[in-house]
Amino acid sequence: MNKRTEIMNQAVHLFSLKGFHQTSVQEVAEAVGISKGAFYKHFDSKENMFIEILKQYHEEITTEISESQHAPGSDNKDVFKKKLAIEIERTLSNQEFFMMIFKDFTLTESGQLKSVFMELRQSTMILHKTILIDTYGVEIEPFLPDLVALLEGLMQQYIFVLVFEKKQVPIPKLVTFITSAIDAIVDNLETMEPVLTEARSPAATLEEAFQQVAYKIRASEEYPDKLLASLDMLKEQVANKESKEFLIEALLVYLKQHSSIKNEVSYLENFI
Repeated sequence: MNKRTEIMNQAVHLFSLKGFHQTSVQEVAEAVGISKGAFYKHFDSKENMFIEILKQYHEEITTEISESQHAPGSDNKDVFKKKLAIEIERTLSNQEFFMMIFKDFTLTESGQLKSVFMELRQSTMILHKTILIDTYGVEIEPFLPDLVALLEGLMQQYIFVLVFEKKQVPIPKLVTFITSAIDAIVDNLETMEPVLTEARSPAATLEEAFQQVAYKIRASEEYPDKLLASLDMLKEQVANKESKEFLIEALLVYLKQHSSIKNEVSYLENFI
C-alpha cells in the first residue's frame, strides 16, 4: 500500500470515529506515522483529501455496478436487482463513513465541497436513470425524474432503517420488494401524469443528455478540450442524416473509456 492510500485509509477511520470537522491533519499524520509537513506533500488540505476519498468511493461503487457480470439467462429485472444490491451492500459496508457525512455536513459547507456533493449527486442520478431505462425501456423517459426520486427515496429510507435502527433484512428480499414497487408504478404510468417534469420530445431529451456529458467533462476533467471536441463531433454525427454509424460507435467507445463520464455517456447512448 502506498503512503497516499494509507493516509486516506487512516483518515476514513478517524473521520468515522470522530467526524470530519473534529479530526485534525495532525491526528491523521500521527496515525500514519508521518509528520504534518509530510501530509501536505500528498494533499493540499484536509478538505481536498476528503474530496478525493468521496470521489474514490463513488467511482468504486459506480464502476462495480456498471461492470457487474450477470448469470447466463438473466433478464432485465435480474440485472436491475443485482445492481441495486451492489449499491446497497457497498453503502452498508462503509456505513460508518456515510453516517459521518450525514451527521457532519450540511448545504452550508464551503463552495468547493458543495460543488463536489452536487457533482456526485448528479452522477448518481444519471446512473439511476440509465439503470431504469435499461430495465424498463425508453418509454418511461417522461417519468424518469419521478421514477428516480421514488427509487432513491425507497433505497435511502431502507438504508436509514438498516443503519440507524439496526434492522436485519436480507438484501435479496429488500431489492425484490423495491423492484416490485417500481414494477407496480411503471405498469400504471399510462394512468398517470409526470410530477417533476412534463413529457419532452426525443430531441429535447437528446440535447439534455449531451449537455449533461459536457457539464460533467468540464466539472471533472483537468484538460477537457479533447473530450469536448469528441463530444461535439459525436453531436454532429448524430444530427447528420448521412452520418457514419461506425464513427458514432467509435466515438461512444472512446468517451466511455473515461471513467469520470462513463455513466453520463451510457445515458446519452440510450437516445442515439
